[in-house]
Amino acid sequence: MNFLTIVIPCFNEEKSLPDLIKNLESVDDRIQFLIIDNGSSDNSKNYLKKVENKLQENINIFLKKENTGYGSGIYAGLLKAQPSTFTGWIHGDLQFEFEKLNTLYDKLNSSDFNSINIFYKGLRINRSKLEAFISYCMGLIASIIINQKFYEINAQPTVFSSNLLERAIHPPVDFSFDTYIYWLALTNNFKIVREKYSFPPRVYGSSKWNFGIISRLKFSKNLIKYFFYLRKVMPS
Repeated sequence: MNFLTIVIPCFNEEKSLPDLIKNLESVDDRIQFLIIDNGSSDNSKNYLKKVENKLQENINIFLKKENTGYGSGIYAGLLKAQPSTFTGWIHGDLQFEFEKLNTLYDKLNSSDFNSINIFYKGLRINRSKLEAFISYCMGLIASIIINQKFYEINAQPTVFSSNLLERAIHPPVDFSFDTYIYWLALTNNFKIVREKYSFPPRVYGSSKWNFGIISRLKFSKNLIKYFFYLRKVMPS
């Protein structure tokens, strides 16, 4: 069984993939990586097929035929990545401190985390004040509606004891997936561990959903609707 497996969903990240792979190759090779092409419409699939046989043994590729949603891609990767003691995901857009995965591996492997269920999530720093404020507000709204403490819901990495997946029932296929997994950990009394991670600007391309105030408002509206849904299905 692997100890730590990280799923990396990518959608139309052709330009980012060479740098992504280079970053993964610089990380401790005891960490397993599964790059998911989530039904890209650019040349990502062809690139990944071309380099697949040249990758380190700890880096694997999974090509989804079509994009059925952000959450759908991550969940498919998490299931495919099993069995592993800890599993989780980061994004493939390079907005991440890859070198800190080494420290994460050592932390999870320490005696402090033996025999307890862990939910580990980053805290984004070096973001714009507006983005940080919006994230804070969404966490506050979620906390009030669901009556659980949420903060920086979409931060990465998201890593957890893999038995959390056994509790997942019909997870959402869209961007609500981050909220769902976070909520699942809270309602199952996993120990929540948070650490700061820099959030550098995008090197290539642009966000697939956050491309203006209208898209941001639509995203927030849909997420708030999902908060109310989770409040309904909470165990009594």
